Amino acid sequence: MSMLSNPAFGPRLAVTYVTIGALIDVWTGVWYYSRQSAEGGGLTPNQWFWVTGFFLTGLTLMVIGLLIGPLGQYARKSEMPPPEATQPEAQIQANAAATPHPVVQGQPGVPAAQGQMGQVMPANSVPAAGQQVQPVAAHQMQTTAR
Repeated sequence: MSMLSNPAFGPRLAVTYVTIGALIDVWTGVWYYSRQSAEGGGLTPNQWFWVTGFFLTGLTLMVIGLLIGPLGQYARKSEMPPPEATQPEAQIQANAAATPHPVVQGQPGVPAAQGQMGQVMPANSVPAAGQQVQPVAAHQMQTTAR
């Protein structure tokens, strides 16, 4: 049941958005206050544009992150199967994992048991180094083609 083992996307994404937004705001504030004290308090219109843009971008990312967390949790709850189906499905998956796939001898790609006559080599395999390969007789090719 892959749905039961996959964590929700919301909390991780929310932390990422909030962290990036907070870092953008912190460094925008550091730049703003360092320029204010260095230049005597005046910023050019171009500098105001960039300061305001970065600050609002950081705030927007933080708000998105704060909204994604609960939205992701609600979406996760809505994706989950109903509680009464969870346990039977987990049991089905456990039984399927414990049961090996059946193997039929003599099929292409399936090695024959040791000591068995007429071993079958898969059609797409290459003979081992030094192994002699016998050509098929012409009359055998005609009978198998029919």
